[in-house]
Amino acid sequence: MDDTLIFSEKPCLNSTAPALLPFITGGVSAFLCLITVPGNLIVVMAVFIDPNKDLRSPFMYLVANLAMADLLVGLVTEPVSAVYHVKNALGVIDYESLATAVHMPFFISCTASVLSLAALTVDRYIAITSPFRYRSTLSPMRAVVACIIVWALSLSFPFAYLYLGFFHFAFLFANTAVVLTFLVLLFAYIRIYKIFRRQVKEWDRLHDSTEGSLVKKLKVRWEQKITKTLLIMLMLFILCYLPACALIYIINLCNTCNCDLVLWSRDVQFLLILANSSMNPFVYSWRLNNCRRAFLWIVTCGKKGKVVRDCSFQMRSIRRASTPNP
Repeated sequence: MDDTLIFSEKPCLNSTAPALLPFITGGVSAFLCLITVPGNLIVVMAVFIDPNKDLRSPFMYLVANLAMADLLVGLVTEPVSAVYHVKNALGVIDYESLATAVHMPFFISCTASVLSLAALTVDRYIAITSPFRYRSTLSPMRAVVACIIVWALSLSFPFAYLYLGFFHFAFLFANTAVVLTFLVLLFAYIRIYKIFRRQVKEWDRLHDSTEGSLVKKLKVRWEQKITKTLLIMLMLFILCYLPACALIYIINLCNTCNCDLVLWSRDVQFLLILANSSMNPFVYSWRLNNCRRAFLWIVTCGKKGKVVRDCSFQMRSIRRASTPNP
């Protein structure tokens, strides 16, 4: 199907946008780029450099995979979007000329982000519901294989955009990848919440101060902390993607809406999804001490953030609790 047929499916796509809209979209894209790139680059560097030797776990590999998807947004989608929309506002180019250059990396990164969040949720589900099986089956190498599968799907699925166009593919994306991921998240976290409640009761019964009991408490506390961190990430995901999906429904199903509303909805849902890519590094640095130390080590070029190793029981227990068994 050629571009003429694609763009003729939605007459509003070729309509003149409100004067301020492309300037706003381009400006916000440029601003988000300044946040998205350094934040996610630091996450990727922290996991692969691992200065304190405490980030090599399946969960953190999946976190790095999500950061790479978000980094793609910051390196490609946001700067291209900024240039493209400003030029469109100035009348230098029309909407059709660079639409594919903006939308293809956008949909590839969106698919990778959604699937990475689903993989992280499955990781947490198994870690909480079957902790012994988790340590024996979910190795870092298997997490890498899961990342490869995520990118294989992310690079193939968005090619449907070339045949469906932006509006129709966005509708398909909202009703497949986003909805299915949301259902996985909902099922997993209902189960995780029930197990959390049981673990807290068991935790309260551990009154003795033996090394085994303290290590068990620390492990339970660590698993709960990283699971709550992921829950915050998922809440941010829902806060961005839910209104974006609602706007996609308005675009595709509202036959009485005028073109201004359709075009504003198109750009606002685009920016909401871009904004989600800039948020997660702040969550890691806020919630996870080992990530915060690694970030500090990278930002200060190794001057700060390095853990001083000692032989105390507390340090040994924390390291044991935060590092999954091979």
